Amino acid sequence: MAKMNVLDENYEKLQQEIQSLSDKWRGEIVNLRIEEITGDGSPILPQAELSIDFSQYQLFIEELLQMLGHNNEGMIHTADKIKALLTKDVLQAWFKEAIVVNHFYFKNYADENNLPDWLPIFVAEQAARPFLQEATVLLESQLKGMNHTNGCPSCGEPARFALLNKKGKKELTCPRCLHAWEEKKISCAHCGSEDSLVILKVEGDESAEIHACHTCKGYTKVIDSRKMFKKESPTLLDVKSIHLDYIAQEKGFGVSDDSGAGTH
Repeated sequence: MAKMNVLDENYEKLQQEIQSLSDKWRGEIVNLRIEEITGDGSPILPQAELSIDFSQYQLFIEELLQMLGHNNEGMIHTADKIKALLTKDVLQAWFKEAIVVNHFYFKNYADENNLPDWLPIFVAEQAARPFLQEATVLLESQLKGMNHTNGCPSCGEPARFALLNKKGKKELTCPRCLHAWEEKKISCAHCGSEDSLVILKVEGDESAEIHACHTCKGYTKVIDSRKMFKKESPTLLDVKSIHLDYIAQEKGFGVSDDSGAGTH
């Protein structure tokens, strides 16, 4: 399999700008609290009531819209339209639905307000990430050793990205909330199977491989951080390794939808 570069240069630059914005936002968050957790399983954050400053959340959305408008003048009018829609009720609904990535809700919202389908969910979810990351830090002791089924025990993101750390251990890392947990190196991060795992190598790239499972058809991208010259955020690495997703999907693998495929 040949190494591919499928990212447009402008798109990669935009993702880097979004990451810089997200890092800035996270440093500005104050007084975030977890008021209540309604369940005792994972993922935790969809079951948690977070106390956040919604004026900050609104500011993050507006700054992201401004950036998108700066990169595409055709977006300016749409961005202004969204800003005018951001009432407190809308912000509260967006934040709640962004945590669980409710595509159905955001598709309906876009249709009702004559907006591009991708835009509301994109800005709502991106602006929510710094809050999820800070909440995950607060939940660190609770998350330690927690069982996981198919995904991140903090936010529920599918277990599709991992790093090999300095000790050579496979560390599943969530690109959304940045929670990380160790996993058996030769096992499926989705169903736990060890017998059905196949490792797909990428020709010309010794730092990347795909762990794919014949049992549940799930896969995880694995990046060897020891072979990287420049340390980058898991979020950016996930974007830059999208060619691995294409390779896995061309081979017939995809993120497992069977949420009952095992807890490990």
